[in-house]
Amino acid sequence: MSGLRPVLGRMFTPVRLDDPTPTSLTRGGSLAVTGLVAQGVLRFATSWLVGRLAGQAELGVVASAIAAATILALLWPTSTGSAASKFLARARGAGSVDQARAVAAHLRRRTLIAVLVLAAAAIPVWVYLDGGSPTGALAVALLTIGYSGYSFTRGVQFGTGQTLRATGWDVLCVGLGLVTLTLMLLSGVRGVALVLPLAVAYGVYAVAGWPFGGGGRPEPARRREMDGFVALGAVGSLASAGFLQLSQIVTRLVSGDEGAGVYAAAVALATPASMLAVSLSLVLLPALSETLGRADEEAFRARTDQANRSLAVVVVALFGVIALCSRLLIRIVWGDAFAAAAPILAVLSVAVLFTTLGVVPVNAMTARSQRGMAINVAASLSGLAVGTAVWSVVAPSFGGIGVAAGYLAGTLVIAAVPVAVVWRTGRQRWGGLYARVALALGLLAALYAAQDRLDLAPWLDPVVAVVFVAVWLALNRADVARLPLPRLPGRS
Repeated sequence: MSGLRPVLGRMFTPVRLDDPTPTSLTRGGSLAVTGLVAQGVLRFATSWLVGRLAGQAELGVVASAIAAATILALLWPTSTGSAASKFLARARGAGSVDQARAVAAHLRRRTLIAVLVLAAAAIPVWVYLDGGSPTGALAVALLTIGYSGYSFTRGVQFGTGQTLRATGWDVLCVGLGLVTLTLMLLSGVRGVALVLPLAVAYGVYAVAGWPFGGGGRPEPARRREMDGFVALGAVGSLASAGFLQLSQIVTRLVSGDEGAGVYAAAVALATPASMLAVSLSLVLLPALSETLGRADEEAFRARTDQANRSLAVVVVALFGVIALCSRLLIRIVWGDAFAAAAPILAVLSVAVLFTTLGVVPVNAMTARSQRGMAINVAASLSGLAVGTAVWSVVAPSFGGIGVAAGYLAGTLVIAAVPVAVVWRTGRQRWGGLYARVALALGLLAALYAAQDRLDLAPWLDPVVAVVFVAVWLALNRADVARLPLPRLPGRS
């Protein structure tokens, strides 16, 4: 604990750009998971409380407001967080404090401009989508500001090696958000105003992690590189991360508020597990960028391989369990009124699995070059086009399950392209790994069909899930044995 005190003491001072806290990839990933789990609790608690206390229609409104704010933030600010993570880590690997300060100052200016524009745009966007008043739209604008700032400053802290600091603020801000949400609910507040606790939590985090110490200007070539990175990242993020948020809005358009509420209930259970991959990205991208800064190609290849194998072993088991236990999870968490969300949850679980399996290759390509980013963006746009095409055919007739099917088709394309590129160009030996993934997906489909055909009681779903996990782990005995075990924060 004595080693933690200096770090915790610096949490309440401006973030340092020249004083990283040494950490391993495994420990950093564990800390990042802790922080994102805390943030996920805030989002999930918001959805759960609204859905259970106010019903499906009210949840549909709140979830759609969150989706709108997230899509707006994806237009630029969230990619500045990735840029901060990459370019600050690169400067750190090169040992240049002046370069790190210049990078932080440049991205800070760009973020401020984008946030002001997007917050202003949020008001007419929400008035159009909701047919409501500008007063309600102001809550969406505030959430856009808060989430944009959160995304940027989280990247700053990970890029400068302040992983523990970032995690500490995650936990503190979630506590603040939950207290605010509870007070609002007890006061009888309903509607889109219930996104304000999220806005407050994200906003406080942004202020705490703001890079006030940045200064100077990068050379023109570096500015162009960063701006190009953010622009490509914004397009790619909008087509990938924004794809799920767009599906929420599409569901509301084809199924109304109640249908959107049912879909939001499924999303709330399908997406928290993906925070594992997001956390890995926050640690892996700086780590890969740092190895490239040292021109260590062998370390780059080895880290990519280890991360990809470890992630696949964990997430196939995790999302397989969620899909097979979808009926039981919906009944326990949401109640019988949300029973229609179960098949949507099963489909979304596989879709989010595809997205998660592409995380390591995407980070490897992003760390290496702008060309890699361009390929990822092209894959995301292609996936979005495929998903939209499926929506146009099946969503009007099948509602939420049709929207989920379109999202599934699109995510398969989005993940397959970077996996294929890194597999080939990185000379990775992943043939056996992905053959086992394909076998697992076939087994998952067969077990899910058997549950339906045999009309098994929901309480038997965990038994079926155990069978799936046992077979998957047996197929991956070697990779399971090499899984990195997280260390306690007090150890190196």
